[in-house]
Amino acid sequence: MPIHDPGYRSWSGPLASPRTRWTVIAGVGIRRAWQSMWLRRIVFFSWMPGLVTALMVYLFERSLAHGDQQAAVYSSLVDLMLERTDRVAWGEMAARSAELAENLTAFRHQFWCSLLQLLYQRSHGLILIFIVGITAPPLISQDIRSRAFLLYFSRPISRTQYILGKAAVVGCYLLSVSLLPGLVLYITGVLLSPDISIVLETWDIPLRVLAVTAVMVIPTTCLGLMLSSLTTEARFASFAWFTVWIFGLFSAIVADGLTVTGGQAPLEMLSLFHMISDMQLWLLDVRSETTADPAEPLSILVTVTVVSLAVLYRRVSAPLKV
Repeated sequence: MPIHDPGYRSWSGPLASPRTRWTVIAGVGIRRAWQSMWLRRIVFFSWMPGLVTALMVYLFERSLAHGDQQAAVYSSLVDLMLERTDRVAWGEMAARSAELAENLTAFRHQFWCSLLQLLYQRSHGLILIFIVGITAPPLISQDIRSRAFLLYFSRPISRTQYILGKAAVVGCYLLSVSLLPGLVLYITGVLLSPDISIVLETWDIPLRVLAVTAVMVIPTTCLGLMLSSLTTEARFASFAWFTVWIFGLFSAIVADGLTVTGGQAPLEMLSLFHMISDMQLWLLDVRSETTADPAEPLSILVTVTVVSLAVLYRRVSAPLKV
């Protein structure tokens, strides 16, 4: 048949909903990102801390059947790793044994939340930085450089669907190393408990895990995509991403020094790592003398998210303007 003969034909196959167009962008991005050897290694090793915390849950629940003193030792060790105590004192363990005997439900709830805080603060915070640094920079910068916008927006795809598809790529890998390990840890604790009624006593922990994950994923994803949209070179976006976190951590170190000398330390607000950690501490309701007011870190994270989305929408709209 000549090429000028076919003409237009109606599509006879199944039609997908227009609301799912962003999933095509997300699927392609997820498969392309998974080709990175470093990303696969990071995702694999990110589950190691979760296995260690699950083992601590197992030992804790087993110790309840052999005596309260041993369970108090595990709780004190977790506090020590979270830097709540300078040393593990036998008098403190005795007090915790009395607390355990008096109110087992509250003690178990506190221990599980402390383990989750240990999981997110000590390991997954740094893992998050590297995952976003690998997946986010090339997502939009490469589209700008190759003019792939001409292909994307020649179809009925809105800016929101495009951004949502790109954000789903980053969010997929972040959820795989944050939300899933937290839920697996909770399910492990429930399965190891002597009675299924423990779900009624700890029902709020999965909701806290979901909230902590949202605090980690949403601001970092928006910030990573914004940096990707500001340049046509992925390496520049990666450099800017890691610079933001390194500068923030350096500011927090300076702030700690000012606090020791009795001065004010507003520089700590520049550290997204510490702002996210403060929100995690508050959301998990972990007992600590250093628990800060959540209004300040929450306002900073919301500001970062809103500004990043505003810049992102503007940059995505720029190639469409004639």
